[in-house]
Amino acid sequence: MNAFRKIVCHLQIVLAGMLLVLVIIDRFNSAMAFIDNDITKALLFVLCLLAIINSALLASLYRRRDRRQAQTLSENRAPQYKSRL
Repeated sequence: MNAFRKIVCHLQIVLAGMLLVLVIIDRFNSAMAFIDNDITKALLFVLCLLAIINSALLASLYRRRDRRQAQTLSENRAPQYKSRL
């Protein structure tokens, strides 16, 4: 699962970079029509899917980390008893 996370993160960075370059090139030379291309639409769809997968994985990672921290905090607390003197 850790390798899958790394792959998803890197694919997301690469696809975002590709789309950023295509948008910039299309902005300066609209005759090339990069944004109206089917390949660009497919890349945008894949980027959106990877972003959703990456955010779900990060949310689950943070949730597990918070649960572990809460559990270790509750285990490390010593019971506090008040003396009745």
